[in-house]
Amino acid sequence: MQGCGNDFLIFDPGEVERANLPDLALRACDRHFGVGADGILIPAPSRDADLEMVYLNSDGSPSEMCGNGLRCLARYVKDRDMVEGEALTIATGAGVKKVLLFDDGSSRVNMEPPHFDTEVMINGFRFLLVSMGNPHAVAFLEDETAVEMLDLPTVGPPIEENPIFPEKTNVEFGFARNEHDVRMRIWERGAGETRASGSGACAVAVAAIEQGLACSPINVHPDGGIVEIEWRGEGEPVYMKGPAEYVCEGELLGYQEADG
Repeated sequence: MQGCGNDFLIFDPGEVERANLPDLALRACDRHFGVGADGILIPAPSRDADLEMVYLNSDGSPSEMCGNGLRCLARYVKDRDMVEGEALTIATGAGVKKVLLFDDGSSRVNMEPPHFDTEVMINGFRFLLVSMGNPHAVAFLEDETAVEMLDLPTVGPPIEENPIFPEKTNVEFGFARNEHDVRMRIWERGAGETRASGSGACAVAVAAIEQGLACSPINVHPDGGIVEIEWRGEGEPVYMKGPAEYVCEGELLGYQEADG
C-alpha cells in the first residue's frame, strides 16, 4: 500500500508470528532483491485499542510512529473486517491514535498535540525540533528552488545521525508557498529519502504555524501528493487527512525465518 508515495508492505500477522521482523523488513524492503518499500506494517492485538501497529523501517529499525502507515493499516484492517465501524483506535509507540475512515479510502487521524524543543543550528541550517511522538528536525529555506535543489542523500544522513539526537531524527526541509500551502522534502530516519511522511507533514505544518509562516489548515506538498493538516495551536491536537491506496497483493517467495 502507499500513502502519497510513502509505500509499505503489510503482512498478515499469522504468517509472520515466528519471523525475525528486523530481518524480514531489511530483506523484503530491498528494492532490488526484495519487493521494495519504505517499511513493513503488521496489525497486532492490543489491550488498549482496536489493534496495535507494528512498524519497522526499511533498514530493520523500529519506529514509534508512521502517519502514512497508520492510514494504510487502518484501511487494510477495515477492508478485511478485522475491525467494525468507521472509527477505530490504533496503539502505536507514540500512544493510541484515533482514526476516522472515509468511503473514498482516505482517513483523518488525531495525531495528538505536538511538542516543541529548542532551535538548533546544524551544518548551516536552523532547525526547529518537533516531536509528533517521534523526532523531527524542521528547517525552512529561503525559496522553493533551494528546497528542490537540495542534495538530500548528502545533506540528510549527517543531520539524522548527529550526536544531539540519541535516537536519530527525521529531517525535513520546507518552504511556505502561501499561508495555506507548504512544500516539503524529507530524509526519513531509518529509510532515507522518501516521497512522503505523515508525521513529517504534521511536523512541518505545525513548525510553519509556530514560526508565523502559515495558518491552519495547511496543504503539505511532499513529493508524492498532498496531506491536509489542521492545528489550532498550543495544547491542541494535530489532525492529519490523506489517502491510503492499494498497489498490489502477492506472496513473498524465497524467505526463511532466521531460526531455520
